[in-house]
Parts: sequence; C-alpha cells; structure tokens
Amino acid sequence: MNYTFIGDIHSASDDLKVLLNAINTEEDRLIFLGDYIDGTATRHFSKHEETQLIDPLGVLDILMNRVNQHSDIVLLGNHDDFWVQTATGDDLSYQTWRINGGAHTWRKLGIHSGALPVIQRALNAPKLAPYTKFLSNRPFTWETGKILAVHAGVRWGVSLNKQEKDDLLWIRNDYYFNAGLESAGWHKNELGKVIVTGHTPVQIFNRSGFIKMQADSQDVPRYLIDAGSRSGAFSGGIVALTLDPNGGFVSAKFVVNQQVQEIPNKLIEEDFLSKDPK
Repeated sequence: MNYTFIGDIHSASDDLKVLLNAINTEEDRLIFLGDYIDGTATRHFSKHEETQLIDPLGVLDILMNRVNQHSDIVLLGNHDDFWVQTATGDDLSYQTWRINGGAHTWRKLGIHSGALPVIQRALNAPKLAPYTKFLSNRPFTWETGKILAVHAGVRWGVSLNKQEKDDLLWIRNDYYFNAGLESAGWHKNELGKVIVTGHTPVQIFNRSGFIKMQADSQDVPRYLIDAGSRSGAFSGGIVALTLDPNGGFVSAKFVVNQQVQEIPNKLIEEDFLSKDPK
C-alpha cells in the first residue's frame, strides 16, 4: 500500500474535491497534514486578481467523512489549533487567530462578532461543536518505520516523543536549514526517516508545487508540500505526494484553480510553475 500526503488546504473545498478525484483514494492511505481552515479569497497576478472560494466547513465535512468512511489520517495544523484553543477561551490563540485569517473565517462560520466570549460560545454551540470536537481529536504526527508526517517539522536533537507542540505546529527555519539560515543550506535529516511536512508555502522560497530537501545525495529526503493554497499566490494550490512504503517517490499531483497537473519526476528538485501566467 502506498501513502498519499495532502498538504495545506486552507478552505479550498473546490480544489480538494478535484484532487481527491484525481488520486487513488481506494488503495492508498491518505494522510492530511493540517491547516484546513482560514485562507484568503484573492488570488494575485501581475495585472489582475481573481476571487476564490473560502469554504472551511466544506473542507472539514470532507475530512470528517474521509475519517469515518476510510480511516484517513488527519493531522492538526497550527490554524486548526487556533480553533481548538479559542473554543477553550484561550486569549492568545484567539488574538493570533484573529490576525491570521480568523476574522474572515468567523464570518464564514456564521459568527458576526469579534468578541472572544461570543466566538467561544459559537464554537461550542450545536452547529459548530462537532467540528470543534473533530479538530480537538487530531494527532500531531503519523509515522511508520520509514516515514514521518507532521504539520511543520521537528526540533533537531530532541527525540520525537519529547517534541514540543509549538515546534510540531510552528517550526520553520531551524528545521529546514543549518543554523536556521537559508544561506547555510538544508539541514541533515537526523531522524533517518523520510519526513513530509506542510506549514510554510513553498512560494516563500520562490518555488511552486513542493520541495525535496536533502543536505547531500546520501541524505534521507524531506518533503515540504504546502503549495500555498489560498495564500494569495497565483501559483497557490494543493499538492498530493504519493510515496511507497519505503518512502520512495511514486507520483505527485498539483491542483490549482480546480485544474490537475502531474508534477514530472524530473522536476522534483526544480521550480514548478514558477512563471506568472499574467
């Protein structure tokens, strides 16, 4: 059985439906890497903008059905944790969520107030409580003997069972690079397992699709598959990366604006869709 990893979705239920129709959902094990909600409705080009669907509940409905019907793995992302912690009344999570897409998401959820007590009550009321419970029960990691999946990454030098929640959900450069510096090159994969993460849109590194990270040709690969869905980038979409049981690359599909593209094997370490189509 192969494993298919699906990167950050950010309320793009339309692209998610197209992607699920394009991959082998019956035979492969699906692992979703987190960040199912929030997102921006505007897709930016050089000379114009396009409006895209923002449908957080539509995405969660799909995921809940996949878990119930197919036992898919749905990991927690930092945006999903905003919801979970705000539902408990946590002020810091509420404030962070508010400035990172929460205000728009609340309106999509039918919450027309920016006050924490109102939002907390709504997230625990009958309409939204099933979604709150679902997100509250999401794991941080999934692994086999050869592969690890986690939303953001890991803190090197710390055993997996002692990782901090904030690192699993938030870490960026200290996981990617030596000394946390892009100029120092990719950090060596100290776990010895293939690692698949989302969290950081690849457009930040002037890429599209996904990035394969190796310190050298002998290093066990790591994959970053946050393709910038609903990030505002013209190339933003959702990636599905399929690996075999040993972590070997099988295929990758990329959905942008409801259009499916197969990412050729030769482009694994190259910039994919890097030119703005205007």
